[in-house]
Amino acid sequence: MKIEMTRLTGWQKTVLVVLRFAIGWHFFYQGFGKLVSVSWSSEGYLGASWGPFLRVAENPTLLSIADQATMWGLTILGVLLMVGLFTRFAAVMGVGLLLMIYLAIPPLDYTGFVFSTSQGSELYVDKTLIELLALIVVGSFDTGRIIGLDIWVRYWRAR
Repeated sequence: MKIEMTRLTGWQKTVLVVLRFAIGWHFFYQGFGKLVSVSWSSEGYLGASWGPFLRVAENPTLLSIADQATMWGLTILGVLLMVGLFTRFAAVMGVGLLLMIYLAIPPLDYTGFVFSTSQGSELYVDKTLIELLALIVVGSFDTGRIIGLDIWVRYWRAR
């Protein structure tokens, strides 16, 4: 079922665009911060993971690829989401990136109720999963055509 954007209220459109921009800003800020950091690496995060993610941490070549993909992926996807360009593509790619981050160290019940992060205790649902679900909402609506450069892309393709 496709929801036409004209059926959404102004408030609904505003909330969707603000959500898209907020996620975009978060992606951009995280990615850019990693790009300008001299010592950032995903080695610590992936080293605490399991299965194929742990193998990436143990292989310097794969780790370098994962680091570059993470830094540039977050930065570029963040910019695309903020300006509303290729919004659905950016949302899908962002969901994929967040899914890999979530699956690397999922908040599962290993030892019972313990404080597992600096944020407190998380079980099944953490902030990565919540942002992933919010990005699915953003991608479900054509928010780049409410306010964004997708308006120009659509116009250009129509010509």
